[in-house]
Amino acid sequence: MPVTPKRNNGQDQSLTVLLRNIISEYPAGGGVLRELCQNADDAGADAIEFALDTRQYPTENLLHKDLAEFQGVSLLAFNNKPFTQKDFNSIMRIGDSGKAKDLTSTGRFGRGFNSVYNWTDSPSILSGTSLLLLDPHKTWSSEIGFPGGPLYDFVDSCDEPEMRNQLSAFDSILKSYDTAFEGTIIRLPLRNEAQARRSEIVEDHLSTSQKDIEEVFQLYTNELAESLLFLRNLRSITLRIDDTIFAKAESTVPNERKNDRGENPVNEGYRQVFVEQSKEHYESDFMMEINILRSAEPGAAPSETKVKYAISHCLLKSVEDENLQKWARNHKLFPWVAIANPLDKTPDFNGGLFTTLPLPIQTRHPAHIHGIFSITPDRSNIHSGSDTTMSSNSVTRLGARWNRWLLHECVPRAWVRNLEFIRNVNLTPCWNFWPAGKQGECGQLWMGILGTVFKKVVEDGLELLPTVSGMIKPVGEVAFTLDIPEDLYFALRDAGARVVFPPADRRPEISALDHKKIGLDYLSPSTGRRHLTTIKETDALLHLDIKARMVLLDYVLSDCQVQDFKSCEAPLIPLSDGTFRGFEMPSSQDDRIFIARDRTEEVLFQKPPERIVKMDALPRESRSTLVEHIAEIEKHTRIKAWTVEDVAQYCFSYELDGATESGPAIRIDKPGFNDFIELFWEWVSKARHRGAGGSTLVNALKDLWIIPLGRQMFQRIGSTSEYPVLNVSANKGIGSFLKQTESALANRFTPEITHLYTGDGFPHATQSLQELGLIKDYDDRAALMKWLEVTMKAFTEKLDLNEKMELIRHLFDLSRDCGASERSCMELTVRKLPIFPEANDLSPNERPWIPIVNDDPSSLATYIGVENLPITLGTPQHIFIDTTCHELRGLVSHLQLFKCPSLSEILGDHVIPGIPETGAPGDERRMRFIEFALSRFEFLSAEACSALSAKEIVPVSAEKLRRPMDTVSGKYVAALYFEEEEQSPIRGFGKAYHSALVDLGMSEGITDEIILERIRSYSSSGRSYRDINDKVSTLFLQSKPPTQLLSKEYKELSWIPAISPEGELGLFSALQCRPRRFRSLCNYSLPIMEFSLGHSCEKEWEKWLGWDAKLTVEQMNKQLEGANRKGDRFSLASLAEYWYKIYFLGKAGSTADTELKLNSRKWIPGSSGGFFSPTEIFFTGATQLPPYYDNVCERFLEAKPNIKIFLTRIGVRPAPTFEQLNDLQDRITTEEPLSTQDIEVALYIVEQVAERHNRKKGQTLFSDFKAPDQDGIMRTFSELTARGNDVPISIKNRPAPHPRISESTIKSLGLPTVGDRILASLNDPCFKQDFSQTQRPTAVIKDTLQRYSVESTFSEYLANAEDCMDEGGKTATRVDWMIDYSAEYPMEKLIAQELEAVQGKALFCYNDGVFTDKDFKSIIDVGTGSKGVDYTKIGKFGKGALTM
Repeated sequence: MPVTPKRNNGQDQSLTVLLRNIISEYPAGGGVLRELCQNADDAGADAIEFALDTRQYPTENLLHKDLAEFQGVSLLAFNNKPFTQKDFNSIMRIGDSGKAKDLTSTGRFGRGFNSVYNWTDSPSILSGTSLLLLDPHKTWSSEIGFPGGPLYDFVDSCDEPEMRNQLSAFDSILKSYDTAFEGTIIRLPLRNEAQARRSEIVEDHLSTSQKDIEEVFQLYTNELAESLLFLRNLRSITLRIDDTIFAKAESTVPNERKNDRGENPVNEGYRQVFVEQSKEHYESDFMMEINILRSAEPGAAPSETKVKYAISHCLLKSVEDENLQKWARNHKLFPWVAIANPLDKTPDFNGGLFTTLPLPIQTRHPAHIHGIFSITPDRSNIHSGSDTTMSSNSVTRLGARWNRWLLHECVPRAWVRNLEFIRNVNLTPCWNFWPAGKQGECGQLWMGILGTVFKKVVEDGLELLPTVSGMIKPVGEVAFTLDIPEDLYFALRDAGARVVFPPADRRPEISALDHKKIGLDYLSPSTGRRHLTTIKETDALLHLDIKARMVLLDYVLSDCQVQDFKSCEAPLIPLSDGTFRGFEMPSSQDDRIFIARDRTEEVLFQKPPERIVKMDALPRESRSTLVEHIAEIEKHTRIKAWTVEDVAQYCFSYELDGATESGPAIRIDKPGFNDFIELFWEWVSKARHRGAGGSTLVNALKDLWIIPLGRQMFQRIGSTSEYPVLNVSANKGIGSFLKQTESALANRFTPEITHLYTGDGFPHATQSLQELGLIKDYDDRAALMKWLEVTMKAFTEKLDLNEKMELIRHLFDLSRDCGASERSCMELTVRKLPIFPEANDLSPNERPWIPIVNDDPSSLATYIGVENLPITLGTPQHIFIDTTCHELRGLVSHLQLFKCPSLSEILGDHVIPGIPETGAPGDERRMRFIEFALSRFEFLSAEACSALSAKEIVPVSAEKLRRPMDTVSGKYVAALYFEEEEQSPIRGFGKAYHSALVDLGMSEGITDEIILERIRSYSSSGRSYRDINDKVSTLFLQSKPPTQLLSKEYKELSWIPAISPEGELGLFSALQCRPRRFRSLCNYSLPIMEFSLGHSCEKEWEKWLGWDAKLTVEQMNKQLEGANRKGDRFSLASLAEYWYKIYFLGKAGSTADTELKLNSRKWIPGSSGGFFSPTEIFFTGATQLPPYYDNVCERFLEAKPNIKIFLTRIGVRPAPTFEQLNDLQDRITTEEPLSTQDIEVALYIVEQVAERHNRKKGQTLFSDFKAPDQDGIMRTFSELTARGNDVPISIKNRPAPHPRISESTIKSLGLPTVGDRILASLNDPCFKQDFSQTQRPTAVIKDTLQRYSVESTFSEYLANAEDCMDEGGKTATRVDWMIDYSAEYPMEKLIAQELEAVQGKALFCYNDGVFTDKDFKSIIDVGTGSKGVDYTKIGKFGKGALTM
């Protein structure tokens, strides 16, 4: 017996849902106009017009009364080709139109027309004699028996008033009702707000206004002209508002030919290659001019512009990949590409992709690209294959392969043809006409065309390569480069060079080609020299400015191929007279030119200008190359360097031609001669470095007056053996000092003749004279010492303080690293010089300077060196010399002039013994010695420190000194003493010598001894609480307790300031009080300190004072009673936390209840404000139960972290148990009716029972519970009936629940309602619902599969599993896929024999969620589904399941 299904659950889709999904993919705007243009072009129309008709037409006596609402503002689309019967049939089949298999049309999807539903709910079409009125909601059309789209013959019915009134809405185009209309009018009544609210097509109730269409017109004008570029038939598109043209684009092809069928070249090629397949390929080139008339806004006067494009079409019959060709033809994809290059380029132009009409894809190319691409159905993108998870046979991947073949094989071919076409019409196809370069874009198939185009142009030798000079040349006549500096680019351009240099955006792609393989001659300095030689006589090069020439010169010299430089005959070398020369070797030596190897030669040798290279015009790199390689260059080119002979001849010819004297020195006042001498000696120095010998130079220059002596006097080189010169020209060392000091002395005293050579302004002359040995240097020690002795009266004795110090510094420098003989020589001279200052307390300017030579042999005085000695220590036996200056000290050491004891020895031997044992601060000499010793404390020996510590050296007041060991220092330790105790140094002294005094015995910290001494002092001082409070506070906060235990004696001393529980101030012993931290534990039982002990040592002080011991039971009881009395919850919380720690975590031997009887006390704060025992209070569930029960006060629980744990351990429950609630219910039921307070308690108990019963379904928990009725009488649940509005008389007297018991509580408790009691017997469990399909779904499924790839099935079913949730809230947690290859399942006795076909191999998708009845029902509503308005779900379109 056949198995009967329980219901039909087939898939279907309503027409309005289908249209809603279509317009979501074809959004409103210019896309609607594009689709209508495409339809018109496919129909063969050459003009289309869009008219916004703002007029109102008759609303009475129409074909149906409901059509009146569509007689208002509308958009009409008119073209001059009529609708065929085939076209009307296609309108009926959404997604399955006739275009999909019509090779003569471009459209493929059959959905584009339906984009009009973005703007209307009732489009109509008039063509020939037919009038079609579409009614997708099937409202008024169902009433007349033609649901969805009645078709009328308006000519036959033209005399009927209903028809004439209906046709009046077409009057702006239709001029006659009684004849067939030769064209097509599509009328779109704009959806008004009322229609939008009713519409099942449009989402969000969006209406369309006149302004909306005007804005679309405004935006569409931006692409109006481009829309005509690749259409096969349309030549005109017009936008008008009522009778006024808003915009119009009209294209013309000059000299366009048409065949005998009237076809233009593109249509002819389309037919021959694709439809008839009689030709293998077809190519066509033409110019298209487009006139555009547009208004800036509605009502504004239109303006006219023109654009011109060079267009090349390429149509191919076959594809190399046969499988791809077969697939493409099945999908109506043909190898037809075209390029439209605008001739008037604008900076903001951005090419786009077209499939006859523009796609919303910008390519960055300088031209538009047309191709029959594999595109998404909504025309928003082309398939690119970026999803690598798709199979190779998926539509998307095959479409991507097709698009890649079109763009990378066909488009380059068309682009090359386009460039040739532009050249052939006498235009220059510069780089702006070439494809844009790939810049690293990922997934953009339209990039990467440039490389193929460039390769084809080069390999075919086409004269299309743009050069930097603007010419177009073939590959054989150019040099190619990808890397060229900007200045070289402009120089080559201005010189007319034939160099190909792609723009920056095209370079990366062209650089990826194998340049050598395709035959490119790469630009290099060598090829540059040859190319420039070929154009050396051209006007461009001869008139090239110097800046560009120098750039070219830099480049041709950059490879340093010196022997090949002569091949560059282009005039690039600049000369001082303004002319230029090439590199070729001249026939005469007199025609050679000199180059300066450095700046010295450039300045020295400037004559004659016609033979001097203009060095400052040469670029840095060229100059460097020519100078560095001049030795080799002068062998092969016209350039040569200056030789010694050339220079000698130059000097005699141009500089010393007037010198005739023969003496050793002459005066020369020639302007600029000093500069010449300096540069000349610089050149001499460089000549030596280049290899010229010293003796050769001296011999050659011996008769020249070129040694500068100052005051324009110059000495002849040959006279230096008779008149030696001492050189002090150096600006360092003693030479600089002698030079400067000699000048200073000359200003202060009468100048004396010296033989010093200062060399001012002639550094190179000095250096060269030194190198040649013509002058003596200043650092010859023997010569210098002799000079100092001879000039002592005239020089050394005249020096001031600073000059003497400077002389000492230089003598010190000379004394280092000298030999024994030199040291001996220096010692004898230095001892005689008055350069040694005596040490005393006078200022440096007042101290005498003396020599250290003992003229009297009987003198016993010893010289001793000391540093920074501000006191006078002089004795007859010792003469102290101030050696603070480290150079003098070093000089004394190097030459061993006398001894310099250490500071430690000076202090120990001379200073400390000078301080008496006792004294007063008023003794200035004593205090000066003390301060000097302390300021140099680090240099004191142990013996000196010991001696100093025993002396009274620390002033504690203006009259008193103490030993260091009798004083204290530091803010905190000093604060422990009273002012009159005078224990601290006076402020300035203590601060200045603190460290030293501490080392000598002064206490700077609070020691154990100080603590104990202060405790005794405070307890016996008799001072008040206020006097001692700050001292004790400082003691606790700034010190640590002593290491030794506190004795009983000290524990009993009263020295701690505190406040008693009664609020009295006083001093207490450690046994009598507690610190501030114990306030919440002891403030009702013990005195408490006002200040805290500080965090750092708090625990240590408490332990030392015995405060870490457990509080006594008496103290805790007293504290508990006080806190209860005051209602002090925080103190109670502190006690509870304390009890937790000592009774549960500590080592207390008894329990809290044993010692304190906590279970019998009402001490726990409740939320209501009262206090309760542990058995009367709970953590939750007792909010409405006071005064009987209560929840623990939240603030009390939160006050300390372990209170809840402690309360739990002493018996506080989480919530009242059923038994406790039942007992409480019994307590309040003793008196009825219940009081207002007890009513609140009873209602709360009922809510708690309902809630707990709901959480524990299946348990009988409340058989003994009651609830108050409407009169406040407690009733069992079974006695109560929940009432509705209409209560029958038979149950009217039954008790009802109290009116404040909510419906949800009644439902949770299962109390029967009136309806339950009346209708219980009327329940029919056999009721079932049936479903049926309403429309054949195959077209919908086919459309879905075009939009969702095969691979997306996995993602869609993963999303469905994620959204799954059954009635119990259970969700799916896994998804499994399984392929079942078995083919052995039963083929007989199936539900239907036709199901044999599905008994074989299969793919299973399993998830562990459960389909609900709602899910099964939603399968019917394709496009709506169950999740569209469910915000807890991911899915929203209701189509994902169709991917199966």
